[in-house]
Amino acid sequence: MTTHSKLSPSARHRWGKCPGSVREGEKYPERPSSAAAIDGTHSHTLLEACLTTNNTAAHFIGILMNDDDGVFEVDAERAERVQFALDYIRRGDPFIISEQRVNPEPMIGIADLDGKVDVQIIAHTGIEIIDYKDGMNPVDAKDNPQLEQYGFGVLAERGVDFATVTLTIIQPKLRLKGMSGISSHTYLISDFIGKRDQLIAEATAALAPDAPLVPGDIQCRYCRADGKCAAQVNHKITSSGITFENLVVAKQAADKDPDTMSDDQIREILESAPLIRQMLEGVEAKALMRFESGHPVDGLKAVRGRGSRAWAFDAVKTAEVLKKMGLPKDTIWSTSVITPAQAEEVRWKKRDGTEKQLSERQLATLRGEYIKKSDGKIIIVSDSDSRPAVTMSVAGMFAPTLPSWLS
Repeated sequence: MTTHSKLSPSARHRWGKCPGSVREGEKYPERPSSAAAIDGTHSHTLLEACLTTNNTAAHFIGILMNDDDGVFEVDAERAERVQFALDYIRRGDPFIISEQRVNPEPMIGIADLDGKVDVQIIAHTGIEIIDYKDGMNPVDAKDNPQLEQYGFGVLAERGVDFATVTLTIIQPKLRLKGMSGISSHTYLISDFIGKRDQLIAEATAALAPDAPLVPGDIQCRYCRADGKCAAQVNHKITSSGITFENLVVAKQAADKDPDTMSDDQIREILESAPLIRQMLEGVEAKALMRFESGHPVDGLKAVRGRGSRAWAFDAVKTAEVLKKMGLPKDTIWSTSVITPAQAEEVRWKKRDGTEKQLSERQLATLRGEYIKKSDGKIIIVSDSDSRPAVTMSVAGMFAPTLPSWLS
C-alpha cells in the first residue's frame, strides 16, 4: 500500500493554505482512488520500470504490470506518453534517480514532511526535481509547493553545494491542447533556500492543535472533509452574498467542530435545509438556462450525470438470450427480467456441482448488442470536474419555474 506522511508534499497545496485541514481530514477515511488517479499511478509504474531497466516504453507494450492500484496491460497510448517523459529525462547523459523517498526534516526541523520524488537528475552544478503528471489541467513548475518540498528533501540528502535547483513538471496530455507538455523553472540555490521559511511557517501552522480552517476552491477540492466541513459551508454561503435569517446560528457554528454542536445548533441548521435547497435548485435551473441559451457561466460546465442501463429488447427476447447463454430460468425471472448488472453477477451451479458464470465473451455480447444505456441528466459542475463537457443546443429551450427572487 502507498503510504503518505502527515504533511505530504503532494497535499501541501491543501495544508499550506488551510492548516486545519490536516486535523479535519483525519476524522474521515481516505477516499478510494479515482479513475484518473489510477491511470496516473499506472503511468508512474511504467515510467519507473523504464528507468530502472533502461528500456524504452514501447518495450513494455502488451505486458501486464502490477502496482498499488491493480494489474494493467501497457498499451501504445500510455507507452507514447511515458516515452515523451523519457526523452526529456534522458537528454544528454544524466545521473538519474527514480522513485526515491526524500525527507526535508534535517533542513526544515519538522518531521512528517517526506515524500517520494518521481525523478531526480543530479549534475555537478545543479539538481533537477521532476514530477510526472497524467492530468489535463496545466500545473506550473514555478513556485510549485509540492516540488519545493521535494527540493528541500533532496538538498537535505545531498547538501547545498549546487549552483541551481530546477523544478520540472511533465504533462504529456497537455500536447492535446497545443501546449508543450513541460513546465520548468530554475532557481539560484540562494533563492531556493530562501523559500525555507515559508515551508517552516506552513508546516508549523498545520501541526498546531488549534490550526485554523481556511476554506477555498483549491484546498477544499480533494480534502477528505470536503462537503462535511462547517467552515467550508459558511465560506460558500458568505461568498454567494445571500443570507438567511435562520442561518445565524449555523454561521456561528461554522467555526466549531461539528461534533461539539448543541442540539439547538444542529436543529436550526437542519431546519434551514429546505430554504437552502430551494435556493440551490433555483440557481441550478438558472445556470442550466444560461448554458442552453448559449451563455455559459465562467468556471462552470455542463456534463451528464450517471445514466441508467436497461435491456435493449423486450422481456421475452431478453430472457431467451440469457437462457441460451446458460442462465437457469429461476435466476432470469423475478417479477421482471433481471437487470444487466444482476445478469453480470449471476453465479449458478451445474448438475456436477461446478460453479458457473457468464464468460467474458458472453458479457461482451450482452453489452454490445443487448444492453442500452440512457444519457444521464445534465447537471452543472465546476470546470475542474473530470467528466467531458456537453455541447449545449440553444434550440428547444424550456423555461423552468424559478423563485420570484431569481426571475
